[in-house]
Amino acid sequence: MPLKKLNVLVGAATVICVGALTSLLYLKTAKVRAYSVTESAKLVPADARMATFISSTPEALTHLKQFGTPEARTWITQSLTTFKQKSLADTSLKFDRDLQSWIGGVMVALLPNEDGQEPEDFDVLMVVGIKNPIKAWHFARQFNDQANLQRQQRDYKGVEIVEYTESEGRRYNVAVLRHHIIVAADPNAIERAIDTALGEASLASLTGTNQAFLNSVDVPNPITTLYIAEYSTFIKQITADVSPSSQLSMQVLSHIKPVKSVVLAIGVDQLGIHLKAMTQLNDRAIRQSQQPHLDPLVTRFPTKTIGLIQTQGIKEIWSEILTLAEDNSDLNRVVRQIKRGLNAINLDADQDVFGWMDGEFALGLIANDEGVLAPLGLGGVLMLETSDRPAAERMLTQLDTVVSGSNPPVNVEQRAIAGVEVTEWKDPQQGTLFGHGWLQSNLVFIAFGGPVVEAITSEPQLPITANPRYQNVTELLPQANHSYVYLDVEELVTWATGYLIAAPAIAVQPNALALINSVQGLGISATRLDQETARVEMILTLKPKRN
Repeated sequence: MPLKKLNVLVGAATVICVGALTSLLYLKTAKVRAYSVTESAKLVPADARMATFISSTPEALTHLKQFGTPEARTWITQSLTTFKQKSLADTSLKFDRDLQSWIGGVMVALLPNEDGQEPEDFDVLMVVGIKNPIKAWHFARQFNDQANLQRQQRDYKGVEIVEYTESEGRRYNVAVLRHHIIVAADPNAIERAIDTALGEASLASLTGTNQAFLNSVDVPNPITTLYIAEYSTFIKQITADVSPSSQLSMQVLSHIKPVKSVVLAIGVDQLGIHLKAMTQLNDRAIRQSQQPHLDPLVTRFPTKTIGLIQTQGIKEIWSEILTLAEDNSDLNRVVRQIKRGLNAINLDADQDVFGWMDGEFALGLIANDEGVLAPLGLGGVLMLETSDRPAAERMLTQLDTVVSGSNPPVNVEQRAIAGVEVTEWKDPQQGTLFGHGWLQSNLVFIAFGGPVVEAITSEPQLPITANPRYQNVTELLPQANHSYVYLDVEELVTWATGYLIAAPAIAVQPNALALINSVQGLGISATRLDQETARVEMILTLKPKRN
């Protein structure tokens, strides 16, 4: 008898353990699926014009908590609290109490409205991941018990759809598919999502080029993913919805015609925030730049360089700007102003200025408070490679002529610095304002400030590549690229605090300053992979958390 009881107890314990392990495995699987962009994309029809996925996974949140100043964390917490309150303002729900425990990743998609008369008419579909089905079930029971909520159920292909009508008249449709809740104001959007779950083409089932494009933005611990299938249509829609004060910037976006589709992802790791974007281009007429690479102009910049832009083919960029300006009145106005300004000093923008800038280009900001730079604390240098040195020298000679005849007078003088012949523009009281010369037979420089002129003519003992902040940012960016930007944000803030923000006429919001003070460095790279694809990556290194 005791043996029988023992067997029964062992059997019961086994059943309990297996049940517990099964439940844990089920919950863990549900949690993984709730944060999966692919699982959510399986429920979004393939013709979605736009889809964005927000996923604050525990891993991403853990990394984010390692960064920031107390002021920045306080502001972010307050902003999130305000957002939660406004989002649920007309309901009795509390995010932390009712939703946080079971909501996973959230995907919002824009579907073409089948009844719409215009191509930019959209239906909004929301796909909400369920990371804890048990808590979601308890929430559903409490939600359905609200007195001011009417429910009407119907069946579509074996899936129950519930239409909720609030006392104010708002209506929305809800259904549960797999480990997700789908929500839409239009019942057709819900039905299309159900059709997709039952086998119709989805974003996740795209094949070939489209699928490779969607999967091309892998970032660590993603928190946001955005996909825009038809950029021009999407911009046209949101331009119609924005306020008049924002119309100008939206119109500029609408004129970026070469962009067909965009996919973008933002993730977080131990150094900070990583953004990667891929764009499909629909204008093959734009000539592809040379192979992505950058000559080591960067090694000419000293370690005190706090900002650097490097690219290639200014001549081609200017040509593309002229093309875009044909259909953009605002850009066309800027182009005309540039041309008029150069014509005033007998220079033709197309031939005399941009026509010879066909090689590498680098622009750097260098911290320096000596001599003429003392009031500003900053100097700069521009380097340009060219295959047409005579044209470059004609432009520089014309500039020298204009400056020498200025009033008050500026002296134009030549001297050798570290073996480099330099032409300097000197103010009789302040000293050298600008200088230019040839570092190599095809490499010209134009520098602002006498100390920078002297520094740039010789190889620096400590180049910017020896700066740890520069290394942290750029080593995470692709080595083969057409353009990149580097900002030592921490040093820029220190400079701005001493020279700009202290000025009474310049006011910076405390919240903005708190966020900026959390950043160490910024790096951006851009690469034209082929005639149809371009890639942009951004690294934002953040300061470690301090109390």
